[in-house]
Amino acid sequence: MRLRVTARERAVRALVCRLAGEADHETRAALDEALAEAVAAGPDLLVVDLAPLTFCDSSCLNALLRAREDAEAAGVWLVLAGPGPQIRRLLAITGTDQVFTVRASLQAAVGVSRLPHG
Repeated sequence: MRLRVTARERAVRALVCRLAGEADHETRAALDEALAEAVAAGPDLLVVDLAPLTFCDSSCLNALLRAREDAEAAGVWLVLAGPGPQIRRLLAITGTDQVFTVRASLQAAVGVSRLPHG
């Protein structure tokens, strides 16, 4: 029996959703809607750029968790990029830094050449 190996490179369709300013209970509905639309667009990779975000409370974190669940169900890989010190601390304290894929920068996140699934 002969071995046949085929390798093919797959282009990753990435969508970047940049959050800027403050994300809290007052902006939760808008954040939920924006993230849901981004997931529904059906990219292979959804990068949520947190670098411009100056504040994120539990409402924001819950919106990100919901988006992650929705993304996973849709076969979309969600990555958080560039969280500042306050957001990194929030992720660490809540243990969600172990739930999300987090990259130090937008460049590191969109530089992903291989997806972990499918």
